Amino acid sequence: MSSSHQQRLLALDGLRAVSILLVLVSHAWLGHIVPGGLGVTIFFFISGFIITRLMIAEWDKSGTISIKKFYIRRFFRLMPALIVFVALSLITMQLAHVDWTWRELSSVFFYFANYFGIFIGFSGEVLPPPLSITWSLAVEEHFYMIFPVFFLAVIAVPKRFYRVAISLLIGVLLWRIYLVYGVGLDNLPHYRIYKATDTRADSIVYGTCFAFLLARTDWALAFFSQKKVMLTGAALMLLSLLFRDENFRESFRYSIQGIALMCLFPALVLNTTLASRILSMPVFVYIGRVSYSLYLYHWLVFGIITMWLPDLSFAVKFPLMIVLSFILADLSCRWIETPFLRLGRRYTH
Repeated sequence: MSSSHQQRLLALDGLRAVSILLVLVSHAWLGHIVPGGLGVTIFFFISGFIITRLMIAEWDKSGTISIKKFYIRRFFRLMPALIVFVALSLITMQLAHVDWTWRELSSVFFYFANYFGIFIGFSGEVLPPPLSITWSLAVEEHFYMIFPVFFLAVIAVPKRFYRVAISLLIGVLLWRIYLVYGVGLDNLPHYRIYKATDTRADSIVYGTCFAFLLARTDWALAFFSQKKVMLTGAALMLLSLLFRDENFRESFRYSIQGIALMCLFPALVLNTTLASRILSMPVFVYIGRVSYSLYLYHWLVFGIITMWLPDLSFAVKFPLMIVLSFILADLSCRWIETPFLRLGRRYTH
């Protein structure tokens, strides 16, 4: 990579912006056109890539990894903004006369919101449950509970990392195939495969594998930068989006998209291309940097509009949702995320 491990890749923020915009626009009454699920998959891939990249940099610099500091950073990165979001969500639910439960609140803060939503369900029907959006945070945190220890165990022996990672990628795919073709989608709870950690963690692992390949091989960047590899990635991504068979989508789609993202990532982020220059534009970088709060608040705004302004035309409610979501995300990033990130750095330096 031309940049050091410490340098922030602007195009990476831009790709994060693409992922959150896919989710946001999909939820803004355009889910039949815009693939919001792809946005989540991209977000998972980026998370795995960034965390692995930073941990390798720390290992190469100091010869060890501070697991304690890792979790302190995660806490200050996620929890303050999440607490404020949850508080505002509970106020909204009270105003909508939705009786929330302590169980669903616990599922958010103890990171089992994905399984809670699948098997129990969040409160609210007329008001789309705002806390349900935290399901993806649960998937990521389940991964982060294990990854630092796994990383320390394999970092010195790359072959061990590849064996475990590839076994996990294949294992999760086979598990999805069994659930889809063995158990059957009609016999599974709604969103069982889409939101569960045991069926979605591989989307994060693809990102970790790619970061590891770049850092520990001399050939990876050159190989994945080839035009034919990029075109293969684009073809695979199109296949995953255009082939609409539900069994395929719930089994093979996530694996195909993970491979496609590995093939496309250098052209989108690492190399100087038209795509990376576009993603490095200030507007995309800004959206990427507020993406965490934007992800949280856009669903709350959607619920508010659905509950209290149901008769608005699409021409009014679509821009209203976009504008309000960005306002809340900017305030959250500016006054909560950024100060607490600075505070977290004080405890980890």
